[in-house]
Amino acid sequence: MPLTKSVRAPVTRTRHRIHRTPRTADGAARGGVLLALVLCASALAALARGDADSRHLTPVAIPPASTVKAHWHEERAAFAAKLVRGYRLRQELAEEFAGWILEASARHGLAAELIASLVVTESSFRKHVRSATGATGPAQVRADLWGAFCGGFLDDPEQNLYCGAQVLAHYRGICGLEAASHQEAEACALRSYNLGFGNRDNVYFLAAGDRYEAKIDRFRQLLAEVS
Repeated sequence: MPLTKSVRAPVTRTRHRIHRTPRTADGAARGGVLLALVLCASALAALARGDADSRHLTPVAIPPASTVKAHWHEERAAFAAKLVRGYRLRQELAEEFAGWILEASARHGLAAELIASLVVTESSFRKHVRSATGATGPAQVRADLWGAFCGGFLDDPEQNLYCGAQVLAHYRGICGLEAASHQEAEACALRSYNLGFGNRDNVYFLAAGDRYEAKIDRFRQLLAEVS
């Protein structure tokens, strides 16, 4: 057995280093991404500006409220003058009804002369007249039939007139589905207003319907003559 000591061979240990990206490099990468996003956003904004610049913009002048109000007063005064000359109404009453009639005309697409002719036929411009059947006001509207449809307080003469115009426009819309012309639809609407939609073509009410239409036309002609 040998007497000499055995010498162990030195063990060489290899350390595996992990190569990490320096912080400065990481920040630079993020900065590059942000810069790219900024450049893309700038490009999109430039394109948007180019599209906007290529559009043709037409300026629209909005009239001041004072001008619109002046025109309304002029229109009401002109129509009131027609009511005074055509129907011999008092000036104050004519001005009051003229405003209501023009408003109803604008709301429901009916001629102001047609609405005025209906009012003078139904009530002679009496605000609170009541018929034996319960029809009330300037347009002689029955609240039990049309109150929910119109949604207004029909004892108020202004709301009553608006309701009458609404009912007439409603009938004209229904009649227009089968009428061959605007005049035919209007005649059907007037008959329905006076007789009821179910009686408009009833042979027993033809004469009454003819008289009502003739009366409306006569009053409308009076306004046309004083224009």
